[in-house]
Amino acid sequence: MNSRIFLFIFIFTPILIASLNSCHSASEKRVPAAHLPPEKKSPGKIVFDKEIHNFGTLKEGEIVSFSFIFRNMGGSPFKVIKVEKSCGCLELHYAKNDIAPGEISTVEVVLNTEGEWGNLIREAIVETSAGEKKELQMGAYIENKQFNNNLNTEK
Repeated sequence: MNSRIFLFIFIFTPILIASLNSCHSASEKRVPAAHLPPEKKSPGKIVFDKEIHNFGTLKEGEIVSFSFIFRNMGGSPFKVIKVEKSCGCLELHYAKNDIAPGEISTVEVVLNTEGEWGNLIREAIVETSAGEKKELQMGAYIENKQFNNNLNTEK
């Protein structure tokens, strides 16, 4: 009986090993790089460090600015094609050139508080050539002596 087991192992073990090796080597066949499809790059992706800024308490007539910092976290360049503002009190400055993957840039917001009073919340919408839109928000409390005087008059 032992001779039958030995014979079985002696005959079938090499066949089993050969078939396992052929399966293993078939899965490792490599396709030449020239025959691979081109690598698809992900589109540009705008990511801001922060999307909200509070200027704090300001006096009416002050002009202040803040730069929102962003990075292209995608795999392709993009451009900031448009920035819409919610108010004439805002001025917006940004680079018009391509922002390469990994590159950092800014959208500078200049707020003119002339004629403003009380709690102020303003927005700017940034649109990229990659089809993204991001909303930036700015807030402040504007002290306006004329407005405060009108509120405090007794009749």
